[in-house]
Amino acid sequence: MKSGIKLNRPHFYYNFMTVTLLSYISPVLTSSAHAAGSSDAIAMMEKQIHAMQAQLDVMKKKQAAENRRVRAELARQRELIEADPYASRARLLGQPATGPYGTVPQARNSHDDVFGLGDNAILSPSRTASTPYGELTAIPPAHPDLYSPMRRGQLQIGGVRLTLGGYLEAAGVWRSRNSAADIASAYNGIPWHNQPASHMSEFHQTERQSRLALLAEGMLTRKLEADAYVETDFQGSGSSSNSRQSNSYVPRARVVYGELKDRDDGWYLLGGQSWSLITLFNKGMLARDEQTPMVIEAQYVPGFNWTRNAQFRAVKTFGREERYATGLSIENPSAVPAGVSPCSSTSNHCITTDRLTGTNVNNPSTYYTTDPAPDLVAKIAADPGWGHYEVTGVMRFFRDRTSTPGEGTNHTRIAGGGGGGMVLPLIDRKLYFQASGLVGTGLGRYGTTNMPDYTYGRNNAVTPLPEANLLIGLYGNPLKNLKLYSYAGAETVLSRRAFDEGSGHYGYGNRNFDMRGCSTELATNCAASGNIRTVAQATGGFWYTAAKGDYGTLLVGGQYSHTHVQAFSGIGGKPKSDADMVLMSFRYQPFN
Repeated sequence: MKSGIKLNRPHFYYNFMTVTLLSYISPVLTSSAHAAGSSDAIAMMEKQIHAMQAQLDVMKKKQAAENRRVRAELARQRELIEADPYASRARLLGQPATGPYGTVPQARNSHDDVFGLGDNAILSPSRTASTPYGELTAIPPAHPDLYSPMRRGQLQIGGVRLTLGGYLEAAGVWRSRNSAADIASAYNGIPWHNQPASHMSEFHQTERQSRLALLAEGMLTRKLEADAYVETDFQGSGSSSNSRQSNSYVPRARVVYGELKDRDDGWYLLGGQSWSLITLFNKGMLARDEQTPMVIEAQYVPGFNWTRNAQFRAVKTFGREERYATGLSIENPSAVPAGVSPCSSTSNHCITTDRLTGTNVNNPSTYYTTDPAPDLVAKIAADPGWGHYEVTGVMRFFRDRTSTPGEGTNHTRIAGGGGGGMVLPLIDRKLYFQASGLVGTGLGRYGTTNMPDYTYGRNNAVTPLPEANLLIGLYGNPLKNLKLYSYAGAETVLSRRAFDEGSGHYGYGNRNFDMRGCSTELATNCAASGNIRTVAQATGGFWYTAAKGDYGTLLVGGQYSHTHVQAFSGIGGKPKSDADMVLMSFRYQPFN
């Protein structure tokens, strides 16, 4: 096998042919000039022309053979690239490889570098976000490498670099109590024992968590970077979506945002839909570095604080290594009301307005609360050298209106709280511990179980509920191809907000709410579903890398969880329910 191919070799043959032809033609023309009109001269010219024609045919055959050899060599090299995207110039040229990705010493001559690659590999290994969740879901990295060699799953269009991400999933879920959910469990919808569904299990197979992702990056100026990121899955449902024949579930916007990055000055501006700034990060405070639990469950784990919603975020980092950061996010509000209001009694002749049915492009099958201002989330993060640490604060604004014939009154309340979190490397690259928590009033929306934010006081005024969320976890890589994880979390309403007025019982967690039928099938006197106090869960699972090669990665995962739901006590006792869940997943990441 030759060490290299000269792509300009056909041009060399054309030049050689030209010189050769001229060497034949020159004496013919000279001879013809002296013997014009002579029959001997004409015969001699014909003989020389036939000889040149024969020589030309030989040269054409040699040129065609060389062209075929060049094309065959290029085809062979293309096949090698497709078979091994990480192949270096060494392998393409049949040389022994050295180094982690087959790099070799300088080429022997300029013709060895067929594709102009120098000493670089054809494609560098792919990268994901530097988080456990990013590795499992093939999320593109938070920190760009616009001037590095092209990586697997990347395209270059002018000055814009595109990175593909995501995965295809075939999953199955079994639950001991039937809540008619898909891959995302309704933790606050686990049926109570008076419901027939509580005495039936469920099993579903689903592909709907399969995810597509695209990151576009480029330089606007010498110091200002821009990126746009889109991430979508198929967990949306339209009016015709079903699981009976052709299910027709629709794509949804998980994450859609744009960023401006001034890395020299440490400023990062984000606008669009992303994870809330309240979410725990794995390091720093940059988008796509969120410390999301590693579970198969699409609703994650009780105690995990998050939303994905529209926002405008500004983050300032400090120092060349960006070990410290502060951030402020202005986020789209959407409260979760619950409980019984005095206006629910027809004898009070009033109406409470704290939500409206969606119109136009909003969903007409759900409600939108009348919040007067955005949620404000502030955070300080530190990565001093061992571990990651955060302190978080949030402020929220709630409003409703009580109307009676001829008049009405608005009620506005401010709620919020604070918390923090940490990620600690107990054994570097082998075992990690994480913990996060949040406490305050009106924080139910930010927990994964979607607990209520507020209830109603006297005169139907908004009354934020005192709440707390906590999540702890251990995860690690005991083997190169095996990831293990375990989490325990809980979300709770810390105390009741209730009152009695005449014979009526109002608010949230009222001691006079009737709970006597919660353990009797088909009984209707069970107020537990509207007065949940605590949702807690313990879960654990694994991810095994079954195959990893030139055309992607295949992951196999399994998870078990036990969830406990407790309501406030009322007349007849303190109702509770629970559910066991088993989930399995097969994920193919084509670009990772």
